[in-house]
Amino acid sequence: MLEASHVQHRDGGLSNDTPIQKTDWELYIAQLAMDMTKEQSPQRLMAAREKLYELLVHCIPATIILKTLVSQLLLNLDDSLKPQVLEWAAFYEHRMATGGTKEIFHLEAFCAKYMAIYKKYLNDMFG
Repeated sequence: MLEASHVQHRDGGLSNDTPIQKTDWELYIAQLAMDMTKEQSPQRLMAAREKLYELLVHCIPATIILKTLVSQLLLNLDDSLKPQVLEWAAFYEHRMATGGTKEIFHLEAFCAKYMAIYKKYLNDMFG
């Protein structure tokens, strides 16, 4: 990240207020979070599963994927939903750590749970 920031700001050098460049996988997870928030459908869940597989294939640990995804989801989420989303994130993280050999199942289950929570919130708000 330091090297990428240096190349990005080669002319002026680095300073205390130089923004830190995000890695490609962090940008990929941010896009996944945005997609999940825009639309909650079975097709979007399948697309999310493909993105999660892509991240796992590139050796990004499942716990890091989950933590980064949750932090991205919380950025634009209503405050009333944040405790519920964090509770389910902790639940699936615990399941991954204690008995899950197939991490994709737990990641996908969290995505499905988030989409269900958010869809219910939208239906309650706007009918």
